[in-house]
Amino acid sequence: MPGASEKSWTLLDGLRVDRALRIVWQAAPRWTAASIVLVVIQAIVPLVTLYVLKLIVDQLTNAGADAGSGGTFDSLLLPIGAAFATTLIGNLCNALIGHANIIQAHLVADHMQRVVQAKSIDVDLAYYENSQYYNKLHRAQREAPSRPVRIVQGVTQLARNSLTLLGAFALLLMFHWGVVVAVFAASIPVLFYRLKQAQAVYVLHRDKTVSERLSAYFNRVITTAEDAKEVRVFGFGPLMVERFAELRNRIRTALRRISAQGSRRQFVTETTTALAGYASLAFIVHAALNASITLGELVMYFGAFQVAMGALRPTLSGLAEVYENNLFLSALYEFLEVPRTVTEPVRPRQMPRPWRSGLEVENLRFRYPGTERLVLQGIDMAIRPGEIVALVGRNGSGKTTLTKLLCRLYDPSTGRISIDGIDLREFRSADLRREIGVIYQDFGRYHVTARENIRLGRPELAPDDPAIAKAARWAGIHDDLMQFPKGYDTVLSRTLADGEELSVGQWQKLALARALLRDSQLILLDEPTSSLDPAAEFEFFEKFRSMVRDRSALVISHRFSTVRMADRIYVLADGRVVEQGSHDSLVELGGLYAGLYHKQASYYGTENPAAGIDEAAFANVSRTE
Repeated sequence: MPGASEKSWTLLDGLRVDRALRIVWQAAPRWTAASIVLVVIQAIVPLVTLYVLKLIVDQLTNAGADAGSGGTFDSLLLPIGAAFATTLIGNLCNALIGHANIIQAHLVADHMQRVVQAKSIDVDLAYYENSQYYNKLHRAQREAPSRPVRIVQGVTQLARNSLTLLGAFALLLMFHWGVVVAVFAASIPVLFYRLKQAQAVYVLHRDKTVSERLSAYFNRVITTAEDAKEVRVFGFGPLMVERFAELRNRIRTALRRISAQGSRRQFVTETTTALAGYASLAFIVHAALNASITLGELVMYFGAFQVAMGALRPTLSGLAEVYENNLFLSALYEFLEVPRTVTEPVRPRQMPRPWRSGLEVENLRFRYPGTERLVLQGIDMAIRPGEIVALVGRNGSGKTTLTKLLCRLYDPSTGRISIDGIDLREFRSADLRREIGVIYQDFGRYHVTARENIRLGRPELAPDDPAIAKAARWAGIHDDLMQFPKGYDTVLSRTLADGEELSVGQWQKLALARALLRDSQLILLDEPTSSLDPAAEFEFFEKFRSMVRDRSALVISHRFSTVRMADRIYVLADGRVVEQGSHDSLVELGGLYAGLYHKQASYYGTENPAAGIDEAAFANVSRTE
């Protein structure tokens, strides 16, 4: 089952920085290269400054011993100027690195969003019906934009601090190796407990994914227009607020516990390191008092000690942060490694155009991944070129599931679907779906312009292509759009723009236009007129045959006014085809179809329900069977 198990993390997940470096280099190669050069210069600047300071002090000491010599100040101008130039270079590097990091972070964040978006488009529809997939997606969306650049910036800062630390240790080795060993040994517990803390924080964030998603959902119910009416009418807003607060409190309690534990560890280990460091400092001072080192060397060693202590803490913190960020980035790789179950053919067949024998379903059986119940059982049906076929059945009989299989959003458990005798699995999915125009019952309402809403049916068309307006006229939405001041260029949203909002029926007409615009050989309409009034429905189907022309159509509907115009009707019950034929032959047969037809007719007190039947009424009658 897709997404059924969560991948466990390992120590290696936290140590691998190569993947993050590769991501950042792909997103911003020039800025990354510039950052590396600047960081190396930054690392050298403090050590050069210490050496120049030693030269100044030693020269002053020598000048004091030889008070009669002249030109002392002039001779100091060169090292003082060198010290100033070194400081100036360091300041310039700091400023440039800050600028580079900002641009680099923006480029990487956008790049990673595109990576996650591309994977989201590529994964099978089955994953969108699985909660654990959403956990992976949530973690990837949360971590992908920032973690790679944080890792690279952490690595570059770690490199700078490490270089500075190694240089300072090299200077201290000139004094005594014991100083370096003492400071280094005392830092090991700090690093160990920092890594333990990073693991604890990672586990917390991984475990709280569900709570975060739930709290985000409650917040969305409270704050968005989608549920605003019911929140106010039923007055359950305070309940949603309470649920949100409970989840956030639960997350905060766990975070407080881990944070307190980390603070205690940090205090103890860093105190130990400081104790070792200042003991080493005392050793240096003792050597100076015994005149075993010069005053300039004292200044250099003391400065080296300060540099070492100043670089040690960020170095240890940087190691822990890189480790932690890598653990979090493993959530991205886990998401990107989600496999496809609807696979592409190795050697794809060319899609026939036009279709000759049409589409055929043979002994089709299907169960959703992770379930045992067969939704479709032994389906056999055909849709010939130029033929309008209808699917009728009670709610839950498998009608919409069949359309998903026709679009190869899923593959059959057994049996096959073919076009001109070629199994759908032998075509590229994109080629197959290019030949199918679909409007689902839960059609999309996109907050872009009306023109773009229709053009989404054929994104390759130019925005001013006349086919867009033609499709709108066929669907009966053209006149409505022309009532707006900006016409087709009106944004259909009042929440994201100062635009206009459509009624449910108008949105359905717009979705119909989107499906009709597609230059496809098959049109799938799932409850295509459920939100239209009887007059609009009658007008649409009056011209439907001329719209589809030599194309095929599969229509799913509870309305017999829609169904009866089909050339052939398939009646589904419990995932099986129980009847098939024309409207008149099925009524004459006196089976399930006839029973539903007459019940719907009696609901309206007429034997001709084609005059306009309410979908909900038919659904209610169907459920009483």
